Amino acid sequence: QGTRAGPRHVPAATLAPTGSSDLVCDLLGVKGKDILYMGDHIFGDILKSKKRQGWRTFLVVPELARELPVWTEKSELFEELRRLDLRLAELYQDLDSSSSERPDISSIKQRMQHVARDMDLSYGSLGSLFRCGSRQTLFASQLMRYADLYAASVLNFLHYPFSYVFRAVPALV
Repeated sequence: QGTRAGPRHVPAATLAPTGSSDLVCDLLGVKGKDILYMGDHIFGDILKSKKRQGWRTFLVVPELARELPVWTEKSELFEELRRLDLRLAELYQDLDSSSSERPDISSIKQRMQHVARDMDLSYGSLGSLFRCGSRQTLFASQLMRYADLYAASVLNFLHYPFSYVFRAVPALV
């Protein structure tokens, strides 16, 4: 990303190694939303191209290849953690800050810690790139915020026709 010094005309089949996003848009005669930019760095590639040109973005996250099998094989742990989280919410649902009674959540907290530890051990020594217990990591929240699409490899696109339209899963706000 940056501005290219020098002539604006680049003959067909040549490269613009300086990385000028303005030049790419001019050469192709397109606006930012018509380009899908693929990169593997969330700030250097994805954030800059989205903010500067409004390009659609695809983040390559090779670590997904290691995480997806864990999500599949350990889905019961994720489900149990979700149920425990809901149970906590139910216990506090009818209480307000002036309430003197406090529910006993020690057994739920202990079970949550045990499940979270089991999950962390499934990922190896560094843990998950996307989750820490039942919460998203900072990387996961940035990925959701800045990348329009993401996958372990650009080869995932081979499974879709060129005319395929990707849409986000609807989320309740």
